[in-house]
This record gives sequence, C-alpha cells and structure tokens, in this order.
Amino acid sequence: MPLLELTEKNLNKNILRLCIPVAIENLLHMSVFISDTIMVGRLGTDAIAAAGLAGSLFFFISLVTTSLSYGASSIVARHIGAKEKDHAQLVASQALLIALFMGVLISPFLIYFARTIFILMSAEPKVADIGERYFQIVSGFLVFRLIIFVSSDILRGAGDTKTPMKVTFIVNCFNILFNWLLIFGIGPFPMLGVAGVGWATAISFATGAGLLLSRLFSGKCIVHLQYNTIKKLHVASIRRIIHISFPATIDALLTQIGFLFFTKIVAILGTVPLAAHQIAIRIESMSFMPGFAIAVSTATLVGQSLGTNNVPLALKSMKRSCLFSVCFMCFFAIIFIVFPSQMAKMFNPTPDVLSLAVVCIMIAAIEQPALAIYMVFSGGLRGAGDTLSPMLITIAGTLCLHLPFAYLFGIKLGWGLGGVWLGAAIDWICRAIAIFILYKRGRWKTIIV
Repeated sequence: MPLLELTEKNLNKNILRLCIPVAIENLLHMSVFISDTIMVGRLGTDAIAAAGLAGSLFFFISLVTTSLSYGASSIVARHIGAKEKDHAQLVASQALLIALFMGVLISPFLIYFARTIFILMSAEPKVADIGERYFQIVSGFLVFRLIIFVSSDILRGAGDTKTPMKVTFIVNCFNILFNWLLIFGIGPFPMLGVAGVGWATAISFATGAGLLLSRLFSGKCIVHLQYNTIKKLHVASIRRIIHISFPATIDALLTQIGFLFFTKIVAILGTVPLAAHQIAIRIESMSFMPGFAIAVSTATLVGQSLGTNNVPLALKSMKRSCLFSVCFMCFFAIIFIVFPSQMAKMFNPTPDVLSLAVVCIMIAAIEQPALAIYMVFSGGLRGAGDTLSPMLITIAGTLCLHLPFAYLFGIKLGWGLGGVWLGAAIDWICRAIAIFILYKRGRWKTIIV
C-alpha cells in the first residue's frame, strides 16, 4: 500500500481512504456479534446473558493487555511520516513481543479463575454455568487475539487499513460458519450450545493471527518484519512503547473496569434487564463503526503529520474528522429514535426484554453527538502521543460520573435499566466537553515520542 500524501488538498481523500476500510472492518465485527446473539437467542434468555457477559469479560481482558502496545501505533505513524521505516519496523517487532508475553502470562489465570470471575460479576448461577466454559475456551486463545490487535494497530499506524479489513472478512466467515456448525450440531459436528460460540471464536482468532503475521513478514507491506528483529529484545524501543502506552493502559483498564461494574449494576437488576442491556449494547455499537473508523484515521493522520512537523495539517485533520464523525453518528441517532423496536426484534427477545431494550436504544440516541466528538479528539490526541489527557478524562468520567450516576438513577432512585443508561449518557456529554477543551489548549502539539 503506497504512503499517504500528507497535504491539505488530499485531506478528505486521506480520511476516507483510511476510515472506510476500518468502518467495513467494524461492520464485519458487528455482523459476527449480531449473528452470535441471534443464534444464541434461540437457546433462551440465560444463554444470551451468559454469552454477552462472557464476551464482555474477554473483550475487557484482551483490550487492557493489548493497550500495553498502544504506543507502538503512535510511534510507527511518526516514523513513517518521517520516512524512517527501519525504526518503525523495530518498534513493531517489539510490540508483538509484548503481546506474546502478555498472552502466555495471563491465559492460565483466566482459565483457572473463570468461575470466580462470573460470581464476582453477580451473574445468576445458571448464567455462570453456561458462560464459564465459553470464557475458558476463548481465554486459552488470548495470545492470538492480542496478536490480531497489535498487528492491526501497527498496520493502521503505517496507513494500511485495508489489510486488517481483508483479514477480518476471512476471520468472520470462519466465525459465523463454525458458530452455526457448533452451536446447533450440524452434520458431524457436536451440538455445543454457548460453548460452540467459544470454539468458533477461538478458531477465528488463530486464523486471523496467522494471516496478519504472514502479511507482516512477507515484505509486501509498509512495515516489513524480519525474524532477526522479532527474536531479540530491544530495551530502548520497549521503553518508548511503554512510556506512551502506560497512560493508555490505565485509560483502557479504567474504561473496561467501569464497563464491567456498569454491567454488574445491570446484573443486579436481574437476568431480563441484563439480556435487554446486551441487545441494546450490540445495536448501539453499530453507531460506533463510523466514529471509531474516523478516530483511527485521525490518529494516523495526526501522527504522520507531526512526523513531518506539519502541525497545521494535524489541526485541520482533527477538525475535519470531527465534522465527518458528528454527521455520521447523528444519522444513527435518528435511526435509533425512529426504529428502536424493529432493531431490537432482530434478536428474538421476549416481550419484557424487548420493552427494556427499546428504552435503552432511545437513550443511546442522545449520546451520539458527544460520542462522536470524544472518539475523534481522543483518537487525535493519542495519535500525537498524548495518551495522558484521555486517561485523566477517563478517570474523572468513570469514577465521578459514569458509575455513580448509573447506580444512583438505576438502583437508588429505582429507575431501572433506563436510569442506568441515562447516567452513562450524561457522562459521555461531559467527556466530550472536556476533550475539546484539552484539544484547544494544544499540549499535544509538543509531545515527544
């Protein structure tokens, strides 16, 4: 894939060139989440709750561990912008070593303590019984998931968003196929129920990791890894990665802990609200596709622009990207307001689950503009290497707004699941205001990576 032409004239073209493959990739991921939930929905409410909770737990673990190499994407983008490919390749190889180490270290603990984790999340006994095996299976393949995350981030930092998209398409085909075969026991395959989702996910992880590694080592992409760099520790590069990544790790850790406690608050309300919550989360996550995609493109453009010392272009990249993101996510907000029931019915919910899911989807519409602003500007700041500012906002938002308001409205005031979601919406609005203020202050322009 050719290098980006970093000019203001090409700004719209570069944003679309980078974000469209990421949006398609997210759409592919979403198709798997939706197909998982639809297939599992035929097994009952307990199965939906178990699969959703197990999936959330595993996503939390994989995202937090992978965040240790977040700095790699920012550093790679800077080096590519400065035409320093050798330095970019060295950083990429060390990021992969970090992923391998974390995966091998953490997997055994997750497998052994799977049941305990479900109990701590206030899951009802039947839900814990169903979800435990799923969680153990995917935890055994954690290292492959981390390789996928890190390899994709490396390629995106270099401006290659097409390769992760293509690999995701292949991986998702495997996932959906084996879901169908293993959940319901088609032909010679055993009927494994929710555990079948776990095995299908594990197979897709291994496939994706193999494809991305083969691409990185092939010499056909911007970042070309070699075995003599991947097998050696380069302490200075690891130190650079961790220096930038540490605030992002705390950010991801608090975000996911906040999400888990948010889910725990929902679980206190019972299995029906938990199932409705999982359905609403999956529907709202469709709106994240354009926002996340544009945030990724913003991080790459800002990082590479600063690599060429072009601060004005980095500023324009963030402003233009924010405009794109707000327009796209407001479109989803309108859909959520007009068609909440029709969207929730795709998951075959019972009437009581449906009514709660509709309320959550409509509340989700309120927070879309704020989410768009926060995602783009935090992505831009991280692309510049300023991972500290988003971390501080996450700490304040999670501890002072997100969880307290969710608990106050949902549990103490008795507003139920709708109150929990309203608390989250207030938090995102405040975060959007805070990230915009930090963007205007401009500390990110002088960050050294």
